[in-house]
Amino acid sequence: MSVLKYRVAGVVVESVETVRYTYRLRAGEGAVAALEAEWHRCRFLWNEAVHQQKSGSRPTFGKLSTMLTAARRGSAWLREGSQVAQQQMLRTYGAALNHSFTVKGRRRPTFKARKKTLPSLEYPRNGFSVRDNRLALPKGVRVPVVWSRDLPSAPTSVNVYQDSLAHWYASFVVRRETATLLD
Repeated sequence: MSVLKYRVAGVVVESVETVRYTYRLRAGEGAVAALEAEWHRCRFLWNEAVHQQKSGSRPTFGKLSTMLTAARRGSAWLREGSQVAQQQMLRTYGAALNHSFTVKGRRRPTFKARKKTLPSLEYPRNGFSVRDNRLALPKGVRVPVVWSRDLPSAPTSVNVYQDSLAHWYASFVVRRETATLLD
């Protein structure tokens, strides 16, 4: 990313940065059940990718996408979930596997245990929307957001996750300008 520098009414705009804005979600019982069900589907796909990697296969994103298509064709349970979230989970797995080879000290991705791993779902720009102060996710999941501040721009992705106290959060990735005042 290049650094932009120009004057606007006594302020020097130095650059545009990518940041996360995190907000609490007020998920009802139906939304929590849908989010947890989606997490179990994504966790299953992650664990299947780990299994393929440990059995000697080299899971590239193309092979994983083909695996997802075949698995969704054969399983009604997987078809009930969002293909966007499932593809993003495989994309995240591919990045983690690549980092294990290129970043010193990183280990290979491991299995995500059902009772030890907290739910976390990632949706790219085409997988969610924000309407009427609610986060709208695929398959009709609508979750009210507690807006503590406005977003500086349209979000490019959102990570929906649960903490250890069973509270749900949405972390939006946005771009914002950084500015400094002139002396």
